[in-house]
Formats: sequence, structure tokens, C-alpha cells
Amino acid sequence: MSRQAPSSAQKVDPKKAPPPPPPAKKGPKPFNAEDYAKPPHLTKEEVLEVKQAFDIFDNDGSGSIDPQELREAFEASGIKTYHNKFIYQVLGELDTDNSGGIDFEEFLHLATAKVSDKDTREQIQKVFNLYDWNKEGRITWDELKRVAQDLGEEMTDEEIQHMFKKADLDDDGFVTFDDFYNLMTQKEYGKQ
Repeated sequence: MSRQAPSSAQKVDPKKAPPPPPPAKKGPKPFNAEDYAKPPHLTKEEVLEVKQAFDIFDNDGSGSIDPQELREAFEASGIKTYHNKFIYQVLGELDTDNSGGIDFEEFLHLATAKVSDKDTREQIQKVFNLYDWNKEGRITWDELKRVAQDLGEEMTDEEIQHMFKKADLDDDGFVTFDDFYNLMTQKEYGKQ
């Protein structure tokens, strides 16, 4: 059976043709800080600051920090990860939806979580150890400056000094674990 070219009577009038379907949306929806802001606990500006930190780790812009990006983040911070087991343990603790990566909502929760009384000193010790690169049991001014630089913060030495003084609750020139613990739990120094 051969096909014949349509006659002029069979041609479709372009004015009566249905409009083409809209183009398919690609990728994640645009980021809107207001979707995550929950005043008075979290302002839009604070969400944007956390998003900037998240974007530093999310190298490919996929909206998720995958195992390779997590490894790169640790190594950029001076933490050598010789075993994949370490990366997957960290990922397992942070990836609450088991997607295989850390999405912005999980990262935001981690970055803004208030430490409750049920959180242990051990958990806070793990965070402290990430910043204590010299493994001396205290964070120096230089280590704090390095953290700020690694996170892409453009801070003056004066701003870093102010932050350091705020964290150095006992004013001994170092941020000790006790200082860090009390700061994280928002307790006054010496009160437990």
C-alpha cells in the first residue's frame, strides 16, 4: 500500500492545530531560601549563609553532596580519608533519607541543629576533632582561621579574632573542648 501526499483539502490548518506541549522542566526547582526560613529560629539570611557553605561542597551543582564530594571536602580540610568505610559511615549518619547523598535539607539540619540535652559529649567531641587538626585537644587561632578559609569565608583577622574570643569562654587563648561543648550547648562556662 503506497502513501500518497495529502491533498490541499487534507492539510491541517496551522491556526487550528493544538499548541505544542510546554517544554519539560529540567533539574531541581530553583533555590528559594524562604522555603527553609523558620523565623524566629532561622532567618532567610542564615539560610543563604548555609546554602553558600553547601554549594562549596556540592561541586557539581547536583543539589546533593555525594561520597566523592564528601571525600574532597574532608581532604580540603586536611582530613585524610584512606578508607571508603569512613566516608560511608559519615554519609550514613547524615543521609537521613538514604538517597546516597546529603541534600540541602539534611545539610541545613546538621548546620543549624541545636544541641539538646540528650546529645552526648561524644558526638560533640567528634565535631571538635574535625577542627583540632593538631590533635592537641584545643583549637588555636590559626586553626580557626583555616576553618574560615576552607569554608570560603572572607573574614578579616579582626573578625576571626572576635569569633575566637567568643568561643574562648575561659579566656585562656585556646578553644578547649569544654569551651566548645559549652558553646555548642549554649551553656555558660562552668555550669553543666
